This record gives sequence, C-alpha cells and structure tokens, in this order.
Amino acid sequence: MSEFKEVGRKVSSRVAGKLASENATPLEIMARVMAGDTTVTEMQFEAAKAAAPYIHPKLSAVQMNATVRRSVEDMTDEELAALANDGEGEGEG
Repeated sequence: MSEFKEVGRKVSSRVAGKLASENATPLEIMARVMAGDTTVTEMQFEAAKAAAPYIHPKLSAVQMNATVRRSVEDMTDEELAALANDGEGEGEG
C-alpha cells in the first residue's frame, strides 16, 4: 500500500510542476476567477476545485502550550521572592 502512495505522490508532484510552469495551478485558476477573468470556463473552474486538494496542502491550525523559561537575571525581586516562597515548608521534615 505504501508503494502505491509513493507512486501517487510522484505523479501529483509531476502534475503540480507542469501546471506551475504553465501558470495553471488550481489556486491560480481560482484567483483569476476571483479577479474577474472571464476566460476561465466553468469546466476549468470545476476541475481546479476538484484538483486543489491534491496539489495544494490544506492549512490547519496548531495549538501550542508552552512554558516560557526565563533567566533568574531577567526576573524582578517580587518574582524571585514568589519563587523562594513557593518552596516553603518542603524539604526537611
């Protein structure tokens, strides 16, 4: 199955390259229609819509949760005191 996918990727890449060299990628065709180009036929536009997912990657949102680490030298006295107090009561006991 992965061999089939690889062949599909190669064909898709070859087709995308040919279309790009002719300024006829699905995105370019749709943009021409948006700009009012009446030389694009309905059939060409429908073909561009159908081919777009195979030529142009779909963008997706990425959610990221990150902790920003700062150097001790960048912290205020209040922040340093809060860090020092967070550890109270822990340790020896």
